This record gives sequence, C-alpha cells and structure tokens, in this order.
Amino acid sequence: MEKEAWKDRIMGSLEGAKRAEPGTHLYDGIRARLKAANPAAQMHVVRRPYLALAAAFLALLLTANIRALAQRYPEVSVPPDTSIYQLNAANFDLY
Repeated sequence: MEKEAWKDRIMGSLEGAKRAEPGTHLYDGIRARLKAANPAAQMHVVRRPYLALAAAFLALLLTANIRALAQRYPEVSVPPDTSIYQLNAANFDLY
C-alpha cells in the first residue's frame, strides 16, 4: 500500500506542468545573426600539404594498429596430421 501511494505521488507530480516556451524575440535574434554571418567569409580551403600530412598520419596509424593486433594475436600453427585433441591410447579418454 505504501509503495502504491508513493507511485501515485510521483506520477501526479507532473500534473499541471506546462511546456517551456521560448521568448518572443528569440527566433528573430537567431535569424538576424544568421543573416549577419557571411558563410563564404568563414570557409577556408585546406591546402594540399596539410591533406598529404593527414593522409600519411592516417596510414601510419592504421599500420601501427594492424601491427599491434598481429603481435597481440599471433597465428597458431597446427601441423595438418595432428589434432588439437590428443587421444590417450590406454583408455581412449580425451584430455
């Protein structure tokens, strides 16, 4: 009974709550700032040496990650004529 009253109090706490509304001049201010900012003046061209440097860094990073993973998980080679399960010839138990 106590839990039900607690649940009802929690669920009823939002009754009468209104949705938040922005100020009347908020959207006008945002539109004015967007018109004042010239998007063409803010754009910058990335020069070719920086792109080449970024591509080289990305290639180096990928190579280092692949090499680290290869060292972390080396390939386990099992000769083709043997099994990973060894058979005990005395009583044929797998161990």
